[in-house]
This record gives sequence, C-alpha cells and structure tokens, in this order.
Amino acid sequence: MLCIALNISEVALAHELTLPRKLQDNKMKFSHRWLENYLDKNLEVNTLSEKLTAAGLEVDSIEAVASPFTQVVVGQIKKIDKHPDADKLNVCEVDVGDDELVTIVCGAPNVYAGMKAPVAKIGACLPGDFKIKKSKLRGQPSHGMMCSQKELGLSDESEGLMDLPVDAPVGVDIREYLQLDDHIVEVDLTPNRADCLSVYGVAREVAALTDAKLKPLDQIKLNLVKGVQKQVVSQVSEACPRYFGRMVYNIDAKAQTPLWMKERLRRSGLRSISAIVDITNYVLLELGQPLHAFDADKVGSTVYARMAKDNEKITLLDETEVTLKSNTLVIADEHKALAIAGVMGGLDSSVTDNTQNIFLESAYFAPKAIAGKARQYGLHTDSSHRFERGVDPKLCQYAIDYAARLIVDIAEGEVSEVVKADHYNETTIQIPLRLNKINSILGMDFSATFVEEVLTALNITLTPVDDTSNEIKWLATAPSYRFDMAIEEDLIEEVGRVYGYQNLPMTLPEVTLSQQQVSEHIITLSALKNTLINRGYHEVINYSFIDPKLDGLFFDTAGLALQNPISQDMSVMRQGLIPGLVSTFKANLNRQQSRIRIFEEGVCFQPAETLAHEYSHFAGLVYGDINPLNWQEKTASDFYSVKADVEALLQLNKKSVNYVACEDIDWLHPGQSAYIYQNGEKVGVIGVLHPSVMKVLQIKGKSPVVFELQTSKISNKDVAKFMAISKYPSVSRDIAVIVDCNISAQSLIDAVNKADVNSLNQVDLFDVYQGENLPENKKSIALNLTFQDNTQTLTDELMNDAMAKILKSLKENTDASLRE
Repeated sequence: MLCIALNISEVALAHELTLPRKLQDNKMKFSHRWLENYLDKNLEVNTLSEKLTAAGLEVDSIEAVASPFTQVVVGQIKKIDKHPDADKLNVCEVDVGDDELVTIVCGAPNVYAGMKAPVAKIGACLPGDFKIKKSKLRGQPSHGMMCSQKELGLSDESEGLMDLPVDAPVGVDIREYLQLDDHIVEVDLTPNRADCLSVYGVAREVAALTDAKLKPLDQIKLNLVKGVQKQVVSQVSEACPRYFGRMVYNIDAKAQTPLWMKERLRRSGLRSISAIVDITNYVLLELGQPLHAFDADKVGSTVYARMAKDNEKITLLDETEVTLKSNTLVIADEHKALAIAGVMGGLDSSVTDNTQNIFLESAYFAPKAIAGKARQYGLHTDSSHRFERGVDPKLCQYAIDYAARLIVDIAEGEVSEVVKADHYNETTIQIPLRLNKINSILGMDFSATFVEEVLTALNITLTPVDDTSNEIKWLATAPSYRFDMAIEEDLIEEVGRVYGYQNLPMTLPEVTLSQQQVSEHIITLSALKNTLINRGYHEVINYSFIDPKLDGLFFDTAGLALQNPISQDMSVMRQGLIPGLVSTFKANLNRQQSRIRIFEEGVCFQPAETLAHEYSHFAGLVYGDINPLNWQEKTASDFYSVKADVEALLQLNKKSVNYVACEDIDWLHPGQSAYIYQNGEKVGVIGVLHPSVMKVLQIKGKSPVVFELQTSKISNKDVAKFMAISKYPSVSRDIAVIVDCNISAQSLIDAVNKADVNSLNQVDLFDVYQGENLPENKKSIALNLTFQDNTQTLTDELMNDAMAKILKSLKENTDASLRE
C-alpha cells in the first residue's frame, strides 16, 4: 500500500502589477551585451556560463534574444495611400536604403507617414522559416513586409508595427541596430549572494573570476537648481539608517523611454511602463539599488521613515488596500503613509502622466526591518527581494545621482540637491585568517601571494599580521555589499570558489567509527518505529505547521501563530500529530486507498506566555481491514485491534498499562475512546474519530481509529529482573462475580491486586456476560487467577485464605458478589 503524506496549499496566481512587478522566483536575468559594458574584454557566453556556475552562481538558462531571421532593415514610410479595394489596407512607399523606394501593402493600424519600422526585404527569411516573396494583395503589388515585434520573435504579442526611434538609420540591418546578436542569461542565486542581484554586481564577480577588468562607474555631473525642497526625517534610525531624497522639477511624464532602455528591461524580464518607472527599474537592475518616485505635489513638506500606526491603512500600487501592522516600516508625510518601506509604494502618491514634479527616494533599509514584511501582506517585489537580503549602504548617493541624470536626459526636468537623514555608522568586522587553515580545509598548498590576489580581486581588504605566534596571517575586512562574510570559513570558501571547486583534489574523509552507547533503560526511537512497521504500518512526515481551522477542530486552545506563514492554511504550529495524520488519511482515501495504517513521530508545540513548549509525540491512524485483502480473513480494524498495536509499543518498557474511558474529548467517539495510563501516569489517548469531525472534513466512510502517545513518557523502560523458577506447582482458580454494568473489568483486576496476596501471580479476564438470569443493570465478569509460591506448595487452606481476601477486596472496592 502506498501512503502519501500530503499537505498542499492552494496558490492563487497574482494579477500582473503595473508598479512594481511581483517576483515569481529568486533568479537574476540580464543581457550578455549589457554585462560586457562593464568589462574590458568580451567573454563568449558559454565560457561565462561555465565560470559563473563553477563559482556557485548557477546559470539556469541561456537563450538568444531573438529568433534567427535575415534581410530585415530599418525602413521609413515616405508616402501612404489607401488601398483602392480594401478599407483596412494601405499602400506605402518605403525607403529601405536602396536607390529606389519600394512599394509595400500594409494593414497595421498604427502606420503613419514618416514612421520608421523594420522592413523584411524580398528574399528575407523570418522566424518560423517564413520567406518573403513578391506578392499582390487585392491586386496591388507588394515588395516586402513591414514587421511587428511579434513577427520578428521579439514579443509574444503586438498591436502593430514596431515603431522605431526617429534617429534610427535607414537601411541598417535591424539585428545590428537593436543588437539582437545577444543572449539572455538567467542565474539562480543563493540567498546569501544579494550582491549579484544587479548587472554591475555580476560583472564585478566575473572580473574576479577571470582576467577581465571591471570598468569603473561613470562620474555623474548634474546641474543643480534651488526650489521648494522636502525635508526628510528617519524616526527609526536602526531600521532606516540612510534616507536620501531629491526633487526633480518640471519633468515630462509622457516622455518616451529610449529603445535601448526598453530592450535592456525586456531582456531582464521587465516590460516598459513609463519613462520614470522604467528609469527606477533600470537603476535597480544595473546597480541593485531600489528607488521609488513619488508625485511631489501629492506629498507633504516632510517625508518620514517611521513605524506604522496600529490599523493604519494604505492603498498600494496594485490597488489593494491593506491594514498595516505596527511592526511595519513605512514612508509617510505629515498626514498619511505613502509606501511600505522597501516593498511597494502607495497609489495616492504615485507618478502619473500628469505629474510635473517628483520626489526621488534612495534609501538603505536594514535587512531585519524588511525581512518577511512583504510576505506578511501577500507581496514579493523586486525591492523587497533585494532589501531582505541586503543592499550596499554606500550605493544610495550614486544611485540617486544616476537616476536623476537619466531622468533629465529622457524626461527633461531640473534637479535639486539631495536631502538626507543619514544615521549610518560603518562598522568594519576584521576576520582573522590563517594560511594553514585555508590549506587544511581545501587540501591545497596555496601561497600567501595567491590568497592575497584572490581576495583582493573580490575587494576584500587584507591587513597583514606581524605576530604569527597564533598562526593568524591576515585580518580581512569584507566590502560593504558582502553581507555573507562573518567568519574565517566564509573567506576560505571564497578562495576555493575562485580557484574552482572542480580543481580541488579529491580526498576521502577520515572517519572514526565508534559504537553508540545506548542505555538499557532507554527505548530507542527506531525500536518504537520498527514495532509498528513490523505490524504493517507506514511512517509519514507532515509539516509542523497546519491550518488554524484544522487545529481548532481538535484543540480548545489556539495554536502558536507564525509571524510570516507560507500561506494561511499553514500558519499555526501543530499541537498534536493526529490532525496531520487525519489530513494524510483523507488524501490517501481520495486516492482510492482502502487500507491505511500510518504513524508519525515528531515535535508538537504547546503555546505558552513566553516561548512555546516543545514535546515529542508518537501517533498512529488505522483504517480498513486488519490484514491485506485475502480469502481467509476479512476482519475490519476497530478499537481493540489498534489497542493491541498500542500495547505492543508499550510492552517494550515492561510497565503495567491500563485504560480509562474518556468523555471529555469531543473529537473522539464516546464509548470508543480511552486515556492510556502506564504505571498510573497518563501517557496518551486512543479512540475512534468522531463522525462529526468526519463530516466537517468532508470525509466519507467509516471513522478511523487514532492514538497519540508522549514519546518521553514511553521511552524509559524497567530492566527485567531475573528470578529463580519456582519448584512448586501453580494453582489456577476461576471466579465469576456480579457487578453493576458501569464497573469496568480493570477496576475488578485492580481490586484483586489490592487484596495483597503474595502468591497471586496473574489475573486474566476470560468472560463477560449480560442477559438472562441476571438482575437488571448487572453483568457477570469471570476472572482466571493464577497462584504460585517460591517457598512452599499451596495447600487448600492457603488457597481458601487467599480467595477469601480476594472476595473481600472485590466486595469493598467494587461491590462485587460471587455468582452462584
């Protein structure tokens, strides 16, 4: 039987945002040509891929920017006439750089005189092996085809011809003009490498891995003007150590984004939206510094970085209104919250086509202040993705200058000085580094010169240590953008990474085997598991967090809620294992499993005033026949068959077990459930799942039997004490007593043991009768008593005395009378 432990959350697909996009993965996508702008030599794309992957930045895919096509050039429409026989067609005279104009029939809706667009000449071959030939459309000759982005394989959708800039040179091959001989590289980054979530960051890494040199960032020169300026205040300097802002006046919000910028954004997985938004996205991709632009006329005179007020509301750019929590860092003015800091801006202060003045934000938010906040509101954006992992705090000034220059170049405008709330104090951590430790871990014999070259190439500052008595060779200081360097092993990893893991020698580790000493008083977890596995159970593993509705179905006290749950149906820590087993049971039942015997061992969490208490539990669930389908036996599992499995577990510790009916657990069937006691201590519960629970969970069929035990209370066992076998014969006596119907057999056995008869060895129940020849509300219970003494033969006199004591104890404790 295949048992599958399922805990599946439903994931709703988010609608596409206008500002900013929501991330679907943790990958960095960029153009190969864009990367080469920062290197002094070109690297073949496959070589680049091998270098990055070998260094731990796994390249997931490399794809061409455009599908292959030939003989497509920049053309300009000189004249347009309506087609005489077709209302939706135009006859265009097009300059393609040849001596004469060519006539092309075009049906695109956006065609106009003077337009520049890609033109496929006669003999051209477009993606999909579509060849361009001379043709006639409704009687008019057509010598080529004007193309859209979709027809060139640059986009999945297109509303008309690809409208090229007015300065596009006529007759130039479109592949050359758009630099389509390029590749899109997608890198899957580990969470610790936030420094590579930018094109410049990847280029910096490539320069360290190869002999290519990294080009410095351009110097930014701006003509600053004075005007009405905002003030900035950070009320939470630990969460927001740096907040830079500047005004840009009189912008053209309707300006068109340059084609080169649109293409770089497209090749990085972002679509062009508007000039201002495109510029902030471009800077984010190129440098790794998230920016945000506010409509300055919708913002008060002072901009604050502060914590949100309880139940404060904001409508975000995706038009959803959220109620903020007090642990959320926000950007606000005197009247309201303007943005969730580092995550998403507000709709009310967003830039529109009518915006004239903008307030540009460039900030450093501490990773701990942003971590989890986006997920708390069901968001995940490019900004939060970077701030959660760490953004270079030294990048704020350059990024805001760079963005301002791009805005002036593209959307005009006048730039003010930067206003700052700067509480950032750079703290440098010096990490001791030993050369012999590097060589010991990597299994090499690197020279100090080589180590210095590698780490210096990664911008790690090395200060030599004169006193080598403690074997420390250098004190290393990591650059401000490397948040993942804190200990010596981090630096050793960098040496091995740059040298190449594949170049390190392969050596087998030395392993010293030692036998684990297990106390005879301890029952191992594997012994418990093997006991159930040998009885036909399968082990399952469920999540430690479950749906609060499912938790509330089994427990009166609310479970410990997670601050940043993966989803709503996995938002509280489990208080017991049975809810998860029931979910697994339902999943298997829905997959046509008719016989289910599963168990789980795991930690459960009990809410407390401070920290939660953790307990290890052992639980099982049984449904269907006792044995697999066969012709000989078809007996369904019930309370007693599962009780036998539980006793097999408990017999491992050689302690006495008894059961007490429980009526206070509403999710178990009354009369078919019991608390489990061992040596007088409650250790668990067993019972049939209540039909009402089955109904709520929409599970059809017979209720399963479940049990749950506290692992710590059943793991200690009494060591067997060996005694000599008695030379004297045993004596067996049967008695049948009449008791009230509410008296349990266990209470009779307890009463017999209380008689304090030393020769009594064993008490067994062998018959229960209720019916004719008995008074109403009475039942007869028959017990077999076994006696044996180690010092003498049991005579009739001794036996009669023993039986008298037993009958007296039964009368006193259970009001039992001997059945005639």
